Amino acid sequence: MVLCCDGWIIVSDWTLVKRFFVSIGTRIKEERLRLGKSQEELAACAGVQRRAQIRYEQGEREPDAGYLRAIAAHGADVLYILTGRREQPALEDIKTLTAAIEVIEEALAKRRATLPPAKKAEVIALAYDILKGDAQGQEKVERMLRLVA
Repeated sequence: MVLCCDGWIIVSDWTLVKRFFVSIGTRIKEERLRLGKSQEELAACAGVQRRAQIRYEQGEREPDAGYLRAIAAHGADVLYILTGRREQPALEDIKTLTAAIEVIEEALAKRRATLPPAKKAEVIALAYDILKGDAQGQEKVERMLRLVA
């Protein structure tokens, strides 16, 4: 296999195949969804039209520095968008993780229960996922804890 230009590769039988990669557009969409915004909402935050937002997400256009600066001001992780790496968790993720730990700790204290560290970590991760995606997350986490602790 030999890498060619523009993301194409040549496989052993000399067939050109488009190399799989996660594009900047895909990561913009991931960040938009993580922030809980619609395409229209993120476009408005950045001062662009919805159609431009769609083009960015579909990889038809690459965003300029002004767009990236604007969405960063609304919580988007621009380092992740550009490189695919997160240096540190986004602020919303830290808040959600903190809330998950607090809910678990309070529920365990109420029940005077303890969990081994590995099980506690698993329950905190599950609570994080529930709280991240659901307005009634705390209630669901407490119900889950009644079952395990």
